[in-house]
This record gives sequence, C-alpha cells and structure tokens, in this order.
Amino acid sequence: MEDFIKTNDGFIQVTCHFCFEPFEVQLEVSSENFLKNSEIIDCTICCNPNKIDYEVDESGIITLSITDGND
Repeated sequence: MEDFIKTNDGFIQVTCHFCFEPFEVQLEVSSENFLKNSEIIDCTICCNPNKIDYEVDESGIITLSITDGND
C-alpha cells in the first residue's frame, strides 16, 4: 500500500512508480464506486504511465497501490 497526501482542492499527491517524484491526481471517489477501482495516469514529471489501484468506502480512499502501467 502506498502513502498519499490529500490536498484541500480534491486532489491527492502520489509518488511516481518510475521517477519517484510526487505529483497530484484526482481519483473518482463517489458513492457509486465503493469497490476496487483502477486508473492509468501519466506522471506529470516524467510522463510514464502509473497504474493506480485503489479502494473506496464512505469515508474516501482507504487503500492505494501504484505500479507499472505499461500493460
């Protein structure tokens, strides 16, 4: 499980799987998605794809994992 930082503007800060630099992403956390979700988001620093797997409950994101998105 990865660490992430919630920001005040609805984004979270994650660390890139490739360059290890922090960047911000916005993930879907609506009540319709209370299960496991997965998104591929390119790092804003090195442009490599990061696969972000996360789980949501009524309190928000409860687990988050970042892996190589080059599937």
